[in-house]
Amino acid sequence: MDANSYELEQQLHTLKKQQSETEDTLLMLKREQNEQEWLEEDFARHCQLEMETMASLRELWQGDEARNFAYYLEDIHEEEKKNWRQNILSKREKQQEKINSCQKNLYQIEREQQSIQKELTR
Repeated sequence: MDANSYELEQQLHTLKKQQSETEDTLLMLKREQNEQEWLEEDFARHCQLEMETMASLRELWQGDEARNFAYYLEDIHEEEKKNWRQNILSKREKQQEKINSCQKNLYQIEREQQSIQKELTR
């Protein structure tokens, strides 16, 4: 084995190690993405329960002050829900960007490996 072949083998070994690390990272990111989706589902269920509770309270409370308080709670709820949704969307976008970047990196590593394999078979 000449020096050039040895160097190519070393590069190939390094790329395989990088590929393994990138695949592990991608797996972790997808796991986090799934956890985020579960969190979004839980949030949606929580919001539905809050709306049902508010509707029940509105029926029970009587008088102008009680109704005004119910409207106040609904406004707070809507604002918090809006903030949560924006936060969730932001996290989802960042997560997807990380996944896309990781996949691009993985494809690049695979192309480099193929290039080195071709060079070794010459």
